[in-house]
Amino acid sequence: MEDRVRPINGRHEVLRSRTLNTAVVAAPLALLAVVLFSGTAFAGEGGASGSGACTDSSNTIGCAAAAGGSSGSGSSGATTTGDVGGGTTPTPSCPNYVPYPQGGPPPAGENPDGAWYTNTCASGVSQGMGTGVVWIVTNQAPPPPPPDPAVVAAQAASQLQLATPTLTFSPATTAYVKFPEWLWINAAIWHPVTTSATACNAGGCTTVAATATPDYVTWDTGDGTPTTICDGPGTPYVLSVPYSEQSTGCSHTYEISSIGEPSPDGNPNDAAFPVSATVDWTVTWAGPDGSAGQLPAIKTQGTSTVQVQQIESVLK
Repeated sequence: MEDRVRPINGRHEVLRSRTLNTAVVAAPLALLAVVLFSGTAFAGEGGASGSGACTDSSNTIGCAAAAGGSSGSGSSGATTTGDVGGGTTPTPSCPNYVPYPQGGPPPAGENPDGAWYTNTCASGVSQGMGTGVVWIVTNQAPPPPPPDPAVVAAQAASQLQLATPTLTFSPATTAYVKFPEWLWINAAIWHPVTTSATACNAGGCTTVAATATPDYVTWDTGDGTPTTICDGPGTPYVLSVPYSEQSTGCSHTYEISSIGEPSPDGNPNDAAFPVSATVDWTVTWAGPDGSAGQLPAIKTQGTSTVQVQQIESVLK
């Protein structure tokens, strides 16, 4: 509980605050299937062949997961150069295998009727990374390119599980018309969350990390006014500091009371405005050999209610 005393029309009104419970609302995401839970962010199982594990350094949570990939075989339409498979093409695409005489004898147990080839796309080009030098048997198609980093990134991001914001107000027991209402959420969730995924096929494996970073909070205060945008989680009201010595960049002043609004418990005397706080998370990914990109934002939302009363004054 908190006491905030403010002189109003020659009288001192004592305003009390408490933390309100929140309801979890899962926001849909067009590209990624994201499951939202309260509490510390973590990553669950990745794909069909692995499980996640996380470490929390207080600022950034790091997770690792495995994404299932097809075993694959053949070239999947990849173009090659050199005498592989009995033909050549003048315009190479990735992967682009060329003879590599420095490779020496074939690998142990491999069919000797073949040669070493190197993929010219294996360094510096994201869509052909990770294949390097391989032994290719004559008339056998070369391996396909490894999984696309952008596709694996979406798999990693789909495993992000982000904490739900908890709404807190001051004053919270009852808000008052014309009196600023401080708004904030639990600051413990305000840090990046990272998870990784690995997918493999016959051409190799691709590992990508996806990171969600909280960007801003959108408050819908329920009274029909424009939403309030806050760059961070908001500033908590400190009980031990005088009200006149504190300030916040995240607040809302109600101009009308909540009389006539729906009641959370069915009692018309408890009519309140529905309030929601939605956190927008920016999602980026980083793959091998410097590849990187951005995915659609993720939203997490918490809800509560605020009862707003009109302070009556008597003139003498």
